[in-house]
Amino acid sequence: MSPSPADSTDDLLARARGGDVAAFSRLMEELQPRLTGQALAFCGDHQRAQDLVQETMIAAWTSLPRFDGSCRFFTWLYVILLRQHRRALGWFARRLPLATLEQQAAARRLEPVAIIDPAGADAAESELLRAMLTALPARHREVVQLRFYAGASEAEIAAALGIPQGTVKSRLHNALTALRRMKEKMNRLRAAAH
Repeated sequence: MSPSPADSTDDLLARARGGDVAAFSRLMEELQPRLTGQALAFCGDHQRAQDLVQETMIAAWTSLPRFDGSCRFFTWLYVILLRQHRRALGWFARRLPLATLEQQAAARRLEPVAIIDPAGADAAESELLRAMLTALPARHREVVQLRFYAGASEAEIAAALGIPQGTVKSRLHNALTALRRMKEKMNRLRAAAH
């Protein structure tokens, strides 16, 4: 039985968990644009973003029996996407030093970065925001990405990452404080360059 256009995400998910490949394909078709946008935000390369999405879909299909519903399905997919991206980067070794970020900002004379509104940032701001996120410790970066890019609640982040909600709050607070400090420092550099 193939899915009808009126099928809800929950219906498709339930059928996919039961082994219905067509339902899973339909679910992925609906979510692919969002996943691709997130993958592109991670890597900045359209081909690599498409590869990450495909890898995520394969991993999601094989891991679907482990999805327990404690977070939204997209949040769960986002965590898989993050893990695929980490593997591709050799991510534990990847962090840009703050000096590199400062040089990028000074060289481009960029406008202040909108830390809390990544969707409202222009291309240069988005690139700088990605670089600033890369400078964060991994545990802080992933809660910011889940909260502001995937739109996950603190409870969903806690469930998806398997950590207490208090830890999510603490990491989110520390990450946003660090991003604001980086932004302030870059804005001071920009002002000094004028």
